[in-house]
Amino acid sequence: MQPKNHNHNALLTLLQLVDSFFPTGAFAHSFGLETYVQNGLVTDQPSCEELLRNALLEGIRNTDAVALALAYKSAQTYENAPDASIEQIADLDMRLTALKLPRESRNGSAHIGKQFLRNARHLVPHPALDAYEKRIRAKDCAGHHAIAFGLVTAAASIELPNALLGFLHAYVVGQVSAAVRLIPLGATEGQLTIHSLKPHLREIVEFAQNANLDDFVAFTHGLDIRSMQHERLYSRLFIS
Repeated sequence: MQPKNHNHNALLTLLQLVDSFFPTGAFAHSFGLETYVQNGLVTDQPSCEELLRNALLEGIRNTDAVALALAYKSAQTYENAPDASIEQIADLDMRLTALKLPRESRNGSAHIGKQFLRNARHLVPHPALDAYEKRIRAKDCAGHHAIAFGLVTAAASIELPNALLGFLHAYVVGQVSAAVRLIPLGATEGQLTIHSLKPHLREIVEFAQNANLDDFVAFTHGLDIRSMQHERLYSRLFIS
């Protein structure tokens, strides 16, 4: 039986990992949202909510969420089968790189992931994290945030559903924070947007925790195009 404070420790670690104060640089990315706003396609709370809902259900659900869950499971088997586990992790990294078509989004995911991993390793030491960072330094892996997050939360004994919820919630909060600055969206409207997306986060968690490689797909052509257009905007507040 786990000590009584075990779940509290895991929860506190998760809260620390998803806090905006945790140094990842995620605040500098809008992942295409800035293009939607400048083109007049996202102008208020309902249109922002619609974009985020579609990005979650058509993109994050079958890409980052699946990658996180599979990386988490690879970390759990690492100590018994380190060679096989790191190859699985490297394969996930390669697949996620291929699915992130826009250069800015792909680079943003890797930049955030490397920063996250570099700092999280000080809090949660684990050989799987060391092996992944070694592959990143050798340029064999990009270092995507979802994969690093899955590895770190497994190492911290955070339950997979909670790890997925934390990652998804942080994504939504980050996008809404960007929307508050870009549209601009009011603070109350931003909180309403976050609240309205909770059922979709739960749905994604139910799907992703039982997903396999066959579920690893993406279908976000509109978002991909807007993300590609972002680097050619006349003025930009965000890196992506």
